[in-house]
Amino acid sequence: MPFPVILLLALALPQSAPSAARPDALALLTQVSQRYSDAKSYHIEAVEERTSGNELQRSWQKTLMTAIVMPDGRYRYEGRSGFGSAIVVSDGTTQWRYHMMENRYTRVAAAKYPAKGKILLFEENAAVSASGLAHQLAGEAHRLKAARYLPDETISVDDRQVECYVVRYSSEDYETRNSDQEVRTVWIDTSRRLVVKTFTRSEAEMMISSQVQVPVHEETTVTYPVVKLEQREPASSFIFVPPPGAEFIAEFPNPFLKKAQLTGADLEGKPAPEVQFKSAAGNTTRLSGFRGKPVFLDFWATSCGPCVALIPDLAKLYAETQKQGLVWISVDNDDHPADVAAYLSKKHLSMPWPNYHDEDGSLGKAFHLIGIPLGVLIDKDGKVTFFESGYEIADLRSAIAKLGPEFTAVASASAGLK
Repeated sequence: MPFPVILLLALALPQSAPSAARPDALALLTQVSQRYSDAKSYHIEAVEERTSGNELQRSWQKTLMTAIVMPDGRYRYEGRSGFGSAIVVSDGTTQWRYHMMENRYTRVAAAKYPAKGKILLFEENAAVSASGLAHQLAGEAHRLKAARYLPDETISVDDRQVECYVVRYSSEDYETRNSDQEVRTVWIDTSRRLVVKTFTRSEAEMMISSQVQVPVHEETTVTYPVVKLEQREPASSFIFVPPPGAEFIAEFPNPFLKKAQLTGADLEGKPAPEVQFKSAAGNTTRLSGFRGKPVFLDFWATSCGPCVALIPDLAKLYAETQKQGLVWISVDNDDHPADVAAYLSKKHLSMPWPNYHDEDGSLGKAFHLIGIPLGVLIDKDGKVTFFESGYEIADLRSAIAKLGPEFTAVASASAGLK
């Protein structure tokens, strides 16, 4: 065959099909996600830019995040945003929390961050987001049933040219389709098989009232100028040196709670207070109306990272307990009740039990709410048997298992969750 004909045939072959050196798009995403999930140490830096709005209004925000983690409780989380900037550092023995704008810091014994049972302050929102960077990337392929390749690209990341596989998926590619329209594109370094950029575009409707829905368009770009897995970091990364003039304080006060609320006692071992839950349609349900059945109450908010992280585990536990008669109720502390449904849909999260909005704060006040997530378990006689802010799913399972023999099996999964 003449040479020109061979050349033409080669050029005619499909150029976008995956080569033998790479798996299909979903398999690649799964492999990359698993690398983040398996990493015992990592250094990830991210720059997030988000715009949202419609033809009559628009907002923009930028967040800078750094997460450095090593074994033995060593971590460094840094976050800067328009709502505040903070650094949280632990050397495995001591934890420091520093609020940049206030130039104040705390020093306590090392603990997990975000700390169990602690109220999250606005200044630390970006630091909390930084602490979840690896977890978010580890879940990139979670609940996906399909993904597709786009043509490979060479992009600029921190003044470096990086050759990338480009993978895209949308709302239709999830195992459970949601009403919101979302398209997500992921750039993966071809040589290191690590995520260096993501872009998410979504279209949703925000409910202003029962008859008015406003369209909202959102675009989020995240670039990762630094991604290192299983790499040692210098000890200096986990030591906090106070800047000049920084003030040491015992604890950061929460300006959004009254002093009396901060000292509220829990209700464990006592009868549950009588409260009414009001639905969006105006119907009310009394807590005492469930007498004879155990009830689990979850106080949460979409802005609370630990609250949202609990939802998949709660949904699994709900499926295990609803047939045994456990009543599930969530109470959100968001500004607007419509925000919750839109958020769950956008994040592809399922909450198959009733959720009520604490419009006037009376529900939280009745249960001495001092921090979220707050889990409250009430037995069939109306007595509170579990009351814990910042609870963990394993602790909740153990408490449910004590409700009666029909719930004993629930505890079997708790050992692996500690």
